[in-house]
Amino acid sequence: MRKFIIIFTLFLNLFGYSELEFKSLSAKFTQTITSQNQKIIYTGSISIDSDFGAFWQYNTPTQKSIYISNNKITIIEPQLQQAIITNLQNSPDITQILNNAQKLSDNKFQTTYDDITYDIVVENSNPKLISYTDKLGNIATIEFHQTIKNSPINKELLTPKIPSDYDIISN
Repeated sequence: MRKFIIIFTLFLNLFGYSELEFKSLSAKFTQTITSQNQKIIYTGSISIDSDFGAFWQYNTPTQKSIYISNNKITIIEPQLQQAIITNLQNSPDITQILNNAQKLSDNKFQTTYDDITYDIVVENSNPKLISYTDKLGNIATIEFHQTIKNSPINKELLTPKIPSDYDIISN
């Protein structure tokens, strides 16, 4: 039995199985951005369907909803009563980051996209932490909590709902 488990594990690793692969992912998050000794901490939740798109709901310090689908990003900002719709160019989404990561050790992965290296920590086969330094030198860390993997996500949650009285900025 022990040999079977070892062979099965090796088979999965050799033929593309990764702890970071998922059909769907939901979690609470805390995102910390550090820039020149200043720190901003955001909190919220994320829902991802690998085939349909992603939804980031920022709760603090300000509310903001970000929808990513079909190479488009829609940002809804209630405080400004506006929505920004733009093409997603040269920006990876979290699915790309996780799917392209290479395993470094039992719980550490790493990937590079557009000259930015993303370090990923996994806990119980779920992403726990993603950290990177952007091109402006800002250090970003996203820590995930209460992560649920491969549970159905209502597609309505991933579809932007722009209030009719909001300004819409497109480019």
